[in-house]
Amino acid sequence: MRTLKKVLFLTLLTGCAHFQDRPLEPHVSASRLQARSLNGGELRQFLDATHISKQAPWNLDTLTLAAWFYHPDMALIRAQAAMADAAGVTAAQRPNPSVAITPTWISNLADAMPWIFVSSVSIPIETAGKRGLRMDRSKHLDNAARLRIADTAWLVRGRLRLALLDTYAAQTSLGLLQQQQHLQERINQGLREQQQAGELANSDVLAAQLALAQVQVNVSAAEKKCADSQALLAAAIGIPVSGLAGISLDFSEFAQIPDVQKLPLKPLTATALRERPDVLAMLAEYAAAQAALQLEIANQYPNIQANPGYTWNTGENRWLMGLAALQLPIVNQNQGLIAEMAAKRQETAVRFEALQLRIIAEIDRAHAAVLAVRPRVETTAQLLRNRQSNVAYTQALVIAGEADAHALAIAELEQSLAERSRLDVLVESQQAIAQLEAALRYPVTGAAANRFMSALASLPLS
Repeated sequence: MRTLKKVLFLTLLTGCAHFQDRPLEPHVSASRLQARSLNGGELRQFLDATHISKQAPWNLDTLTLAAWFYHPDMALIRAQAAMADAAGVTAAQRPNPSVAITPTWISNLADAMPWIFVSSVSIPIETAGKRGLRMDRSKHLDNAARLRIADTAWLVRGRLRLALLDTYAAQTSLGLLQQQQHLQERINQGLREQQQAGELANSDVLAAQLALAQVQVNVSAAEKKCADSQALLAAAIGIPVSGLAGISLDFSEFAQIPDVQKLPLKPLTATALRERPDVLAMLAEYAAAQAALQLEIANQYPNIQANPGYTWNTGENRWLMGLAALQLPIVNQNQGLIAEMAAKRQETAVRFEALQLRIIAEIDRAHAAVLAVRPRVETTAQLLRNRQSNVAYTQALVIAGEADAHALAIAELEQSLAERSRLDVLVESQQAIAQLEAALRYPVTGAAANRFMSALASLPLS
């Protein structure tokens, strides 16, 4: 008995995990987050591992990788995937046996030792393949969690794309407004000179002054918009706005609109309905629901408890076989949980079809928006070309002495206004393309598509 106790004690010691206290310290976490930047050493190591050179511009692709490294949504979904992976260990565990030792003292026994020692071992034996079904369910849930990482990566990229586009629009708009302010000041100076010469009424000068005041207000609003867009971009990456200091952003991807008419929309739609990460994750969840239903059906069959034992009674050694103990399924046959899991499977099937329907609607809406804005892109581009021709013509007149600087400033202001109109339509078109890309889960940016899909395929899952 002493030997048995020692063995049990040592087994418990070697099999126990030990708690490690890891307190959250807000000041430490805050300092670490505020120190994040696009020049961080850990980020540089991550970019080197994905074969991004130090000379690569900070465009949508490289900023996407930075967001995958920093953004809290990515950290959270990886943590959830780690939980699903750990649940697989639980699912694979076999039930532990238990030991009971019952010493009994007999107070009125005269001629023998007044002790009886009774010990028994309870060994649970699972039936109907329940452990395998638990492991199967856990495996499917683990696959779903890993697929959610890829889907979250797409969502992070989509928000980043819109934030980067907003920054591009704000900075370009500010530059155009500052140009308009300079031109309006030139125009006002010319009008004041004409007024002083008695060639112009006061009302014309007043109207020009009001126009200049409005442009100045617009410049101030655009400066605030630039600051806001920088903060939104930093949040989309997962860094403080100070982390963008000294960084030159590359907006070349937004300067031109890709020809989506050449995009194989039908094949990409069919692929999205089958292979979007969230679709595959939902399929994995459905498979897990199937396994859960199978497990509850298997739970109709009781497990076996093998109960061998030993009794020492007044010098006699008695061995108990204790072949099996069964739970009798006479009150219920686990029908309640079976019904719940069957309903859960049906709910998952309905959610899967709803997801596919939502994908179809997202693609149709985004594609319609891209096509609707296309004629306006051509119209504003033609208007800008006309204004550029007018500026060139006016410059020629100024050189010939047939027009003055005031006329040239007006022509240049009209060109700047046309550029602003084209910018508005360009941004609207890029927003529609971003929605289409997010719906397809496929980059529609031409040459960058292969690079991005390769990076997504190598995305670490933990």
